[in-house]
Amino acid sequence: MGNFEPIKKKNLYEDIVAQVIKKVNEGYFAPGEQLPGERELALQLGVNRNSLREALRVLEFMRVLEKRAGEGVFVRDPAREVSLEAVIQRMLWEDGLDYESVQDTYEAVLIVETHLAKMAARREDELAGAHLAELMVRMEGALDDAITFTALDKEFHLTVGQMGHSPVLFSILSTMWQVMDKYAEVLHLSRERRLLCLEGHGRIVTVIREQQEEEAGREMARHLKGGLKAMLANSSRTRKG
Repeated sequence: MGNFEPIKKKNLYEDIVAQVIKKVNEGYFAPGEQLPGERELALQLGVNRNSLREALRVLEFMRVLEKRAGEGVFVRDPAREVSLEAVIQRMLWEDGLDYESVQDTYEAVLIVETHLAKMAARREDELAGAHLAELMVRMEGALDDAITFTALDKEFHLTVGQMGHSPVLFSILSTMWQVMDKYAEVLHLSRERRLLCLEGHGRIVTVIREQQEEEAGREMARHLKGGLKAMLANSSRTRKG
């Protein structure tokens, strides 16, 4: 049956989005098929209609669904209409690291983060810059605490994203960090890797506060490439072992 399951956490559109994508990927809803009406869908999921509408808007943006005026909501072809956010969301329920998905989405992720860094440099404000500097101090004090360091790393990237003042790009960035949370132990496996991450953040902060747009993009790109390389290399060694 294609019925949806009640959402355990109320009012979380991310859970609704994840379940819809999963149902589509598992073939419960074929391309071109219409989803249940809003009232029925809200009842199946056990969520309020405001949360459902928010999730449906995100799924439209992700090109998983399309809303046809006067008809309803329909499934797009997942093979052709997949987007960065749809791929990232799919990774959230997979048991292992999907190497192909990571590499397929990396170019888009790189574009998003580097562009946000450039926008942050262009629009840098003193308060946000001071917060980045504070995060750097706290990360340095957490070099021997992988869990705390990883949480601060996430806050750093999201702060840079917010400084770009682009709601659409920030939405994609926030979704990406759901995946980063899942594989945090791989990204920051060693103290050496955490130190390299901190150094990269320092260079990013410097060019953002100096409002060097192009340099901000280059430093963010260099930082992300190093993180991806470490994540894939460490995961590969773990899997072989």
